[in-house]
Amino acid sequence: MKNRKDYLKLLFLISLSVCLMFFINEHYIKADKKNPVISSTEPAVTPKKKTKTSDLPISAQLDVPLLYQFDEPSLYNGCEVTSLAMLIQFYGSTVTKNELADNLVSVPLMDDDGYMGNPNQAFVGDVSGNDSPGLGVYHGPIANLAKEYVGNENVLDSTGSDFTDVMAQVAAGNPVWIITTATFSPVDDFVTWETTTGKIDVTYSMHSVVVTGYDAESIYFNDPYGEKDASMDKENFIAAFEQMGSQAISLFNN
Repeated sequence: MKNRKDYLKLLFLISLSVCLMFFINEHYIKADKKNPVISSTEPAVTPKKKTKTSDLPISAQLDVPLLYQFDEPSLYNGCEVTSLAMLIQFYGSTVTKNELADNLVSVPLMDDDGYMGNPNQAFVGDVSGNDSPGLGVYHGPIANLAKEYVGNENVLDSTGSDFTDVMAQVAAGNPVWIITTATFSPVDDFVTWETTTGKIDVTYSMHSVVVTGYDAESIYFNDPYGEKDASMDKENFIAAFEQMGSQAISLFNN
């Protein structure tokens, strides 16, 4: 029975690895999928705070250093730590994506009992992609990692707030780390995972970027896939941000 269980687990991991490679490769070559279809299985989030927009400038743009997650040593699944490294480097630090990856808490993609990892608790899988597949990590572990480098008082985790809060931070001179999708528009490929803390809905299309600017029509961002100040129309970009739980982190240089 144990051999059969191990065999089935191996088959599952191989299948999942193939799926992850398909999604990342598809999005790495910038497949154009921009249909704003919101899945019925979106991750649960806290209620959003209402924010005022009247005091926001019409536009803002920051010069944030671009880091490429596939630069050697490559982090095949490392968009979240690469984006965090951009954020920290903006304030003058020389921290690297790989140093952050080494210090990021992680859990297996699947444990010995068949439970999947939870991105709310740690990075799920292998961030390098060298030894096993990986999914990603959400705002909580990333905020905790950021605090190790800049201090608790200099990290603002505004997850659950309106996107106008993101724009307000950019207007104030602070770029913002966010979770989005690889197409920067809503996706409909969520799946349900059984974890040790209950069921969660995840998508292999999750991605992380740094918001660097905005204007009346577009949002600008550094994409760790290799594009500085890429642009996307506000409607789709904000819809994807909200679909992924409105996860946002900014830093302060006190």
